[in-house]
Amino acid sequence: MGNYKISACVVTYNSVNEIRTILNALFSSTIDNQLDVYVVDNASSDGTSLVIEKEFPKVKLIKMRENVGFGAGHNRVISKVESKYHLIVNPDIDFDMKLLNGLSEYMDQNSDVAVVSPKILNHDGTEQYLPKLNPKLKFFIGGKLEPYGEIFARWRSEYTRRDELFTQPIDIEFCTGCFMFARTSALKKVGGFDERYFLHFEDADLTRMLKKDGRVIFNPCYSVYHGWQRDNAKYSKVFFIAFLSMIKYFKKWGLS
Repeated sequence: MGNYKISACVVTYNSVNEIRTILNALFSSTIDNQLDVYVVDNASSDGTSLVIEKEFPKVKLIKMRENVGFGAGHNRVISKVESKYHLIVNPDIDFDMKLLNGLSEYMDQNSDVAVVSPKILNHDGTEQYLPKLNPKLKFFIGGKLEPYGEIFARWRSEYTRRDELFTQPIDIEFCTGCFMFARTSALKKVGGFDERYFLHFEDADLTRMLKKDGRVIFNPCYSVYHGWQRDNAKYSKVFFIAFLSMIKYFKKWGLS
């Protein structure tokens, strides 16, 4: 598959309004000549694949006949690549051109690290406080009911470690799936994502598997921008998918 230091995969589903963001960031990277970029399109109906074919000819595009889900889409690429590091990234992520070079150098210098997550920012520069602890039932409830009571907001803050100040790399339990910079060998060793999850909790599950043989690091020295919308709080269908994934997660790992 070529002698690339870094491979990157974006899974898309009706992402025509976002896909240029991540692909422009990837191909503007200072490590572009060592970067192998894949997009797995989960049967989008909005022309996502047409934009990729027309505007980004260097992308290796895999068109799925149906929406196989987030983890299963990424697994189509994880099984193929022979890179040293592999980036799992969402289409609405943007970052500085030096980011991938910096993260790869950090991994080069820390051979015990399996996966690293940078600080995730909103476009106005404020931090998106995403989970850093393993999921618990109260954290799931807190995330859904955060606006409706102090105790729910407190559970959410505990889940994301919001009240802790991080200025140096630190070990965490949960690396968000919107941006996971992982050692390819570690991903292959665990077989990639567990495809029983269609969407949600698959990143928590993968992090937990990777943590068996390596460290999971939050490194605030690096940051990316994420156009994140917590759509599962708005749409009952996506909430139901998240709820089913939660049940699968706790069945596999237990409640603690």
